Amino acid sequence: MIARSIVLAAGCAALVFGCAEPPQETQEIVGNLVKAGFPAADIMVVEGKVYVGRDAEVSLAASREMLQAGDTPEEQYRTTNLVSSSLAKICINGSTFTGAFSTALDLAIQNYDELPLTFAMGRAPSADCGFTINAVIDPNMNGGVAGFPSNGNPYGQITIGGQLSQYGVDVIEHVITHEIGHTLGFRHSDYYNRGISCGSGGNEGDAGVGAIHIPGTPTTAAVGASIMNSCFRSVETGEFTSGDITALKELYSPPRPDGYLVGDWENDGRSNLATRFGPCVFMDTNFDGVADRTQCFGNGGSEDQYLVGDWDGDGRSNLAVRRGSCVLMDTTFDGVPEATQCFGNGGGEDQYLVGDWDGDGRSNLAVRRGRCVLMDTNFDGVPEATQCYGDGASEDQYLVGDWDGDGRSNLAVRRGSCVLMDTNFDGAADITQCFGNGASEDQYLVGDWDGDGRSNLAVRRGGCVLMDTTFDGIPERTQCYVR
Repeated sequence: MIARSIVLAAGCAALVFGCAEPPQETQEIVGNLVKAGFPAADIMVVEGKVYVGRDAEVSLAASREMLQAGDTPEEQYRTTNLVSSSLAKICINGSTFTGAFSTALDLAIQNYDELPLTFAMGRAPSADCGFTINAVIDPNMNGGVAGFPSNGNPYGQITIGGQLSQYGVDVIEHVITHEIGHTLGFRHSDYYNRGISCGSGGNEGDAGVGAIHIPGTPTTAAVGASIMNSCFRSVETGEFTSGDITALKELYSPPRPDGYLVGDWENDGRSNLATRFGPCVFMDTNFDGVADRTQCFGNGGSEDQYLVGDWDGDGRSNLAVRRGSCVLMDTTFDGVPEATQCFGNGGGEDQYLVGDWDGDGRSNLAVRRGRCVLMDTNFDGVPEATQCYGDGASEDQYLVGDWDGDGRSNLAVRRGSCVLMDTNFDGAADITQCFGNGASEDQYLVGDWDGDGRSNLAVRRGGCVLMDTTFDGIPERTQCYVR
């Protein structure tokens, strides 16, 4: 099954009779179209009839329907077949795309890749491509063509019209994003009445592939309310609407539990949050709960344990992944390990910790065994120091931070709702901070939330992190991380 999109664009200047004062009904149609988002230059009147394309007549009823978006216009529908959740990365091969088309392709890929979905998306050639969609340009087309998923994979090709060059990067980005949406299983949002976005046209029906409403999205359509509208305008931005994002997350959000990570991703001296979904980590650098950067690392197996540290001493956080007794370190932030450190015996009871134990500005590894932590300060996998802390009970949770602001990492241990902090590195608690209710589902995080050079505590509860910046056990900031 092939899905097509056409453009709504035509200029009044090209008409002989289109610019005279229209009668009252015609004037209302034109006014409705303008209110619905169509530029006046894209609307033409010929012999008393209004068009938003050279062959798409708009009736008075249709123009009024375009304004009846209501409070919930951002509906979505999908096909029966979807892309398998086991597909970790989808690549787009646009080797023939140049200029505005190449830029638009990159932006369309970014639309998907910046969301926390079950798959990452990149432009071929790229590492770890699980499936590649071929993107081609048809110079005689003014729109796009794609198909729907099968056998757990996206449709294998999108065709983009070369005539889109007349509209600019944003419109081309819109069309490419739209056609990629079809390959992932999205139907037109107004499939039941193409006249809503096209001005004319009927019901596409089931088309043999299904038209299943996506929960969380409304069931009505409106012009400009979705990137999956049947037809598009010359004023499209190329970006998802909130309804589009809701639909994508409903179909392709990774299963919980999310893995939250803390690091200074932008090197501003303040900690940020990131969340791991499958093999990818989505990094929030401007602290608004939205992912600004994505890094996919390794195979994301259930046995992987992600660690954060400044492995190369450049002042920016990097990711590493523990597999068995070894940690694979990514120092160039490209998802490929440049260094490997094997530490200890990698027994099931081992717990790996990251800190700058020797104060050289580079992260080191340590491993907890029972009540003791063996610290590797010269990065050779051999412990140079051992710190035994508390009673090492199974319910203890060890945390690493610079509690005294001396530039060296210290250890602390969480017991129940309290964290006992060791600031002079002797295994005895010098400071105790009790935070929240210490429920079993709480996850404690350490970062410098206020940029004062000292570590603070935060606690994750569900989808939100409550941050304690004044070190009094009371959250001053809350960040809920959008999926």
